[in-house]
Amino acid sequence: MDAEYATAKEWYKAHRRELKKYRGEWIAYTNKGVISPDRDYRKMKDGIPADTPNLSYVIGRIFESEFIEPVRFYPVRMRSLKSHDWQPRYELHLKVQNSERVEMLVDSGAELSLITKQLGEDLGLSTSAGEIISKAEGVGGSIEYLLRDIEMELDGHTFTAPVAWTQSYFCEEILLGREVVFDLFDIEFKQAEEMIVFKWR
Repeated sequence: MDAEYATAKEWYKAHRRELKKYRGEWIAYTNKGVISPDRDYRKMKDGIPADTPNLSYVIGRIFESEFIEPVRFYPVRMRSLKSHDWQPRYELHLKVQNSERVEMLVDSGAELSLITKQLGEDLGLSTSAGEIISKAEGVGGSIEYLLRDIEMELDGHTFTAPVAWTQSYFCEEILLGREVVFDLFDIEFKQAEEMIVFKWR
């Protein structure tokens, strides 16, 4: 564990480069550091110390595509096409029956927000007999999901937005899409400062 920061977000920003070792893993972290990492979401959740208050930590995923090393062409050393490894993620509170603090990738190309099967289960979502599963298309292929209205809290503002709850355990994306969210906020991406600014309309 490192020195304590005022918020988990501050700890993350100060130590983001050190998270390279967690590529491809889910992590739970506090303002003091990572408390549970694992490639499997459920194992990560099970690894969180029992005495850790529920909303004192943030759940996030370090994608395999982050921290790409420069590609080497001898005798010239070239950098990867991905010159800035910042991912535009933002912390929210999601609430159904239970609450979770999560980092979601802010994706202007996604019509709906998206959460994983496991995260939905932790929030208390459930399926009904005979419920029709919808399909959506993405870059990686099709996704089967159930649409759910989920309460979100972002920078002190609380609202409800439709969220696609994926029904496959193989989908590990958590995205903040346009529906409702982009109507309620003016959103500015500042990549050079590695910041996203949400301004309530």
